[in-house]
Amino acid sequence: MRSEGEKMRGEVLPLGDISALIAAAHELKSPLVLMRQLALVGADTNRSDSERATALHQLTMVADRGLRLTADLTRTARLDDSLFAVEPVNVQQLCESIVRQITPLYEQYGRSIRFDARRARPLVLAHRELLSSVIYHFADNALHYGDDGAVTVSLHTRTRQRQLRVGVRDEGPAMSLREWRILKGRPSSSITTRPQASGLGLYIAEQFSQAMGGSIGFTRHRNGATFYIDLPLSEQLSLL
Repeated sequence: MRSEGEKMRGEVLPLGDISALIAAAHELKSPLVLMRQLALVGADTNRSDSERATALHQLTMVADRGLRLTADLTRTARLDDSLFAVEPVNVQQLCESIVRQITPLYEQYGRSIRFDARRARPLVLAHRELLSSVIYHFADNALHYGDDGAVTVSLHTRTRQRQLRVGVRDEGPAMSLREWRILKGRPSSSITTRPQASGLGLYIAEQFSQAMGGSIGFTRHRNGATFYIDLPLSEQLSLL
């Protein structure tokens, strides 16, 4: 009988696992390089106190992004454990909180993000942490792979479908349907319209949406795209 180590050496990882590993390395390389640069600036005694404080603040934000990505990668391996039961979630409050938290990171890149609080029924059946991660990944995708225009997070009630659509609109290059289908299946580095993107965040969003009984998609615009998640409306009245 082969030992566990021998089994691992003799087996080939499935294509999806290999793609995820490559995408994870691609996504984490840039922030790790940036973190090293910022750490050197923060430790440079020849810099002013203001410059060092700014560098350390930036370092924290970049580290938070990397930690969030690695935590979500871990969650994707546990989605079959039935640990993510859905419950009524107030999406408007969640989106407002996410926009507040991610605004400093956008400002660091000279970008802006806003929440379009249209009239919508904000209560859906979802898992709060998974939904938060989906929105974060959409916003992160818009920040790093879109153009310099403003990014908008919005809600739209789909009354006939009994769903709420949470969308993140960017002004980056329009993605083709073929590229979208590739990313939904597995991360890929062959996205010609957004060559710097591995699609790992969108892949994670797809896994999380399925775990909540939702679905993700995108709408192409003349100057960008909206990535969205559709979730079932909750019949429970909000007490908030």
